[in-house]
Amino acid sequence: MKLNCITPIFLSLLITFCIPFSSSICQTKEKGKNLSIEEINKLRDIEQQPEKVMDVIKLRQGMKIGEAGASYGYFTFKLSARVGNTGIVYANDIAPSALDKIERKCKSDKITNIKTVLGIEDDPLFPNKNLDMIVVFDCLFEFSKPMEWMLNSKKYLNSGGKLVIVDPDPSKEKNGDFLTRKQIVDYAEKAGYAVIMVDDSFLKRMMIIMLEPKILK
Repeated sequence: MKLNCITPIFLSLLITFCIPFSSSICQTKEKGKNLSIEEINKLRDIEQQPEKVMDVIKLRQGMKIGEAGASYGYFTFKLSARVGNTGIVYANDIAPSALDKIERKCKSDKITNIKTVLGIEDDPLFPNKNLDMIVVFDCLFEFSKPMEWMLNSKKYLNSGGKLVIVDPDPSKEKNGDFLTRKQIVDYAEKAGYAVIMVDDSFLKRMMIIMLEPKILK
């Protein structure tokens, strides 16, 4: 399965920021070489350090996880491996074609702890309202209604559940296309969340923001 090439700049953005693409019709080239999804994933592993991210957010075996904006499943399958057979990952996207790719890989690799969920722009529509964590990896900046989405996502978290945003940091990239930390925090506060952790110490181009619903007094 190859990705379609446009320019080296596009490749850099694709690797770093997971710009959406259709893997069936796209091909990306670096120095004249076609890159497979597996090769791009290896480059993303180096750049985005998903295992360390999961360590920092304390993602453990047995947890019930909702992933929003799963795309072709780059982070989905890492979440699946981390939570193990006693956990579950609800992989959400608004694109049926993206979920089809995840389902095909689950079938071919005999993975049983991932369930795909077709959502809408302002609600992930997770079937489980007792999630330990909802994770948005490298795509909140593409949400058309981020504040409304955050508001509607609260009902899927259990008591003590967390919403984790891992997104490009425009202060590191000098790129106005991405959400600033202040914008994300403002959306979160309007949606009724409190910020409990921000970590931008080890990711070269990204930041981690962990939120939890505010307790009504």
